[in-house]
This record gives sequence, C-alpha cells and structure tokens, in this order.
Amino acid sequence: MFEQVSVGREVYGEGTNLLLCGSVMNLPKEIERLKGKVQCVYLDPPFMTGERFERTRPYGEKGWKKGTPVARLAAYEDRYTAEREYRKLLRKLIHTAHDLLSGTGVFYLHLDWRMTAQARALCDQEFGKDLFLNEIIWGYESGGRSKKFFPRKHDSILMYAKTRKYRFDITRVPLDRQAKRKNHMARGIDEQGRAYSSIVSNGKEYRYYDDTPVYPGDVWTDISHLQQRDPERTGYATQKPLKLLDRLLRPVTEPGDWVVDLCCGSGTTLEAAQKLGCRFAGMDVNPEAVAVALARLAAEDLTVICPEGKTKAPLLTEEDPAGRFRILGVETEHPGFPKNTAPLDSLESWEYGTIEEGVFRPLRSFRRSWKYPELVNSLKLNPAEITAVMTTDAAGIRRLYRRKA
Repeated sequence: MFEQVSVGREVYGEGTNLLLCGSVMNLPKEIERLKGKVQCVYLDPPFMTGERFERTRPYGEKGWKKGTPVARLAAYEDRYTAEREYRKLLRKLIHTAHDLLSGTGVFYLHLDWRMTAQARALCDQEFGKDLFLNEIIWGYESGGRSKKFFPRKHDSILMYAKTRKYRFDITRVPLDRQAKRKNHMARGIDEQGRAYSSIVSNGKEYRYYDDTPVYPGDVWTDISHLQQRDPERTGYATQKPLKLLDRLLRPVTEPGDWVVDLCCGSGTTLEAAQKLGCRFAGMDVNPEAVAVALARLAAEDLTVICPEGKTKAPLLTEEDPAGRFRILGVETEHPGFPKNTAPLDSLESWEYGTIEEGVFRPLRSFRRSWKYPELVNSLKLNPAEITAVMTTDAAGIRRLYRRKA
C-alpha cells in the first residue's frame, strides 16, 4: 500500500524558520544565506568531556503515562583525539557566528571549565578584545561532588558583540526584588505606603523599593538545572533550561529578529526564540536531535532539512472503504528497545500530507506527549486522500512513505 521514499525536505506553511541536519564544517547554503542578518547566535557545543552521552525516551502509551518503559539511545559523542582537533571545531564555530551576525548582533558561547580559557582567546581573535561584554557564570547544585577539590558547579557563557552598535536592554529581564532582598538591610514603609529596604552609608540613606525592578548581574544562581522529572525534559543529554535561554535572548532580540544555534541539540534555543516571536535557524549533526527539537516546536512556518532513516521499516495501515484510515504502527527494530515492542508502541508521531516536487508538505500531525500519551491513529476520511505519511519512531528516526500507484 505504501512504499518508503526519501525527499530530505519537509515544509510547514511558508517554511521561513529552519531546522537542519548538518555540520559547521560544511555549512549548508540555507545557513550561509543568513550571513549579516542574524541578531543573536548562541552556541552550546560539546565541552570536550571525553564522554559518550545518551538520551532516554519513553515509548508506547504506557511509557508516556508512567515514565517506563524507556529506550536508552545514543545522543552524541564528546570525544576528541586531541585538543588541537577540538580547537579547530571551536574556531570554525566562532568564525561562522561572527559572519552570521548583523551590526547590532550579539554572540553567546556556552562552555565549562575545560575549554573556557582557550575559547576566550579564540573569541578575542575573531571579535576583538574590546567587544567582549561578559563572562556570565551560571551556577547550579546538581550532580556529584568531588572531595579532591572544590566542586565545579558552574558553566561559563562568553558574551561578545559584533560592533559597538550592539543591542542590549537589561530592563527586559527584571528580577523579583523581594527574592533578591538583602537580610542586613533595614525594612521600612514610606509616607505613601511603599515598602522598601534601606542602608545608611557615610551618613546617607539609600532606599530600594520593593516595587522597583532589580536586574541580574553576571553570576546567575537562580536558574537551576533541569531535574529528572521536570516536564520540560526531552531526555536529551545536557539539555539546558528554557529560563536560561529566555534570559540570554530577551535583552538582545526583538520579535522578527533571527536567532541561530549551530549545535541545537534538543532545541531549547529554538523554542525560546519562537516564544519571543523571533525567526530561528537550528542545526545539529545528529538527525535524531533534529527529531527531538522538532517535537518541541510549533511547526507552522518551518523548513526541516534532514535525511530520513535509511533502514527499511514497513508502514502498517488499515483502510475501511466506508471512510476510515488507521495507522497500526511501523515494523522496526532498534537496539534501544526490546524486540517484542508492538509496532504501534514504537511509533512516537506521524503526519500525513503531500509530496510536491520533492518536498513533503504536512497537512496534520499527531504526537504522543505526557499530556496526551495515547497516539491518535484512526481518522475518519477517505483513505485515498492520504497519499504520503511521515513517521518518527521512539528512537527518533523519521521515515517517509508514499502511496503506491
């Protein structure tokens, strides 16, 4: 009934925003076209940890309801044969970011203690020392604690501007003054009934009113790592919280600006940009990361460029002449989940649409989630109207099927 095909491009609506599988070492033309147009580039590349990272995904209705069973799948490798090889990647990423930025643009490079010093030197070479703005310290308490030295509990986010005309408005990220209130300050209420904290220095009183904003400095300890059961978690390794990306993007962007992430992983930057009304482009070398990121986005105006899975897996369907089309699942095997997994349980999402001039254009999409663990798999319509189907299995592998003539 359906045969597996490949087109490599999926377009929702006008397809303005971009989600691509690709490498900065061979930059796709779709990203190159943005040179000089981007307001913010955020990069969260591998940290040179020497580790292989996994991701976990529930599968089937039971998995999405209860959290088990889960598939354990490869996410990405952060292994380099030498620091020289890693520096080559960093240099290319930094140079590409500089090229993409407009005159008002801002660049963020997110790393940890391993390579921040080397990255700072590379950024100084590319952007110029005088365009360094901040080293933001993101402190957190998760993970184990060493007894051989003070525990390393922070990441560094280097912040640079393209030119002196960069855009930055700190008033867009106010903090709760009550939460920041210093305990040693005296408390009072003025004649208008406004509460404040005060301190006296050199005989002069300084008042800080509760109803006036306070803004973050360059050390952030109020944004925690994502906890194990956080509903925001995708199961993708080293996922960053939306709150962190919102604080980074909000002061430097306005609706309609371009935001780019060349190592987009689970797609946090892209979701944050979308929520702020920005246009966005995300890229990752891992096609399964593209599938994870796509699941987080409101795919209304998006082009996805990513090769479909090459492994053959028959699409199981059932068609009722009276007007009912059913997806029964995909016959696939993956080492991340048991061989006896039911075809429907291995299916995480599916879409139907049309294939036009080598492009798949979805019409409707159906996806499992914590809120809706049961996958819609039966539609009351003329089966002949469904000419093409895209599926994503629990391993994040996307496959496209076309109705046989």
